[in-house]
Amino acid sequence: MARNGNAIAAVEAYVQAYYNRLPNSKIADRLYLDLSQLKDVFNQADADQGEKPNLDLAVKYLAPETLAFLEGLQDNLDDEGILASINAFNALYENKKVFVNVKLTSAVPLSGEQKARILDKLEKRIGEATFFVTEAVDPKVMGGVRLESENHYFDNTIATKLKDMKKHILKD
Repeated sequence: MARNGNAIAAVEAYVQAYYNRLPNSKIADRLYLDLSQLKDVFNQADADQGEKPNLDLAVKYLAPETLAFLEGLQDNLDDEGILASINAFNALYENKKVFVNVKLTSAVPLSGEQKARILDKLEKRIGEATFFVTEAVDPKVMGGVRLESENHYFDNTIATKLKDMKKHILKD
């Protein structure tokens, strides 16, 4: 049975939202590996002879994160829906090969819009990437934000600016 465009669009929207909410690149890597292996199970089944993929055996070895991803498909958990989700996830993963784990520290919790603006500016500075953000609230920063990753450090906090001013004043 061929799936209609709305069902495929729903699967792709779910995959995009799920991908954007992943907390770190290790989970994305694991999902990619598991989903690629699951796709191989589908490819090994001979559809011409009516052979169905052995999903019971395949699911047994999937990581909990992958099972959670598949559970979110809800009404689209048939063979075609699973394959569409695998293809959509793998396309996102393969198109964004640069992964950046970022720790975002602020004095107060940030809104979704504020985080999006900050990450847009970060992306303009370091290039296109998939950001996996861990948020931390630290009242000691007083205001502003600090972004830390393996290769980048941006500190625009009031606490740091005050320390820099103090150093500058004490020099004179």
